[in-house]
Amino acid sequence: SLVTRHSSLVTRHSSLVTFPPVLFRFGSAIALVVLVSLLGTSLEKRNLELRRATSAQRFRIEALRKTHASLRARTQQLGAPARLLDDLLAERIPVRVSEQPPRKEPGVPPLLRWER
Repeated sequence: SLVTRHSSLVTRHSSLVTFPPVLFRFGSAIALVVLVSLLGTSLEKRNLELRRATSAQRFRIEALRKTHASLRARTQQLGAPARLLDDLLAERIPVRVSEQPPRKEPGVPPLLRWER
């Protein structure tokens, strides 16, 4: 009776094309492996892009630090009071005299001159 049941099931479903469950599992496993490898490749690509950007930023920061240090040293050299005083005394820096006459009023800001 078991053989007749099995043969009736086969004849009943023979018109449908069905894949054995093993092939479905194998196809699913292959698809999963391909998906994981594509995801891994895209993550590695993104990681490489970020490393390149970080490296470029570090290079720019180092260049800016060097420029900042040299400009700061140059500013200190040019603005040093002893150097300015030496240059003034040696008359290497021209001294300009103001063309405006000195004020006759004491230095009172205009907002504080109230009329009574």
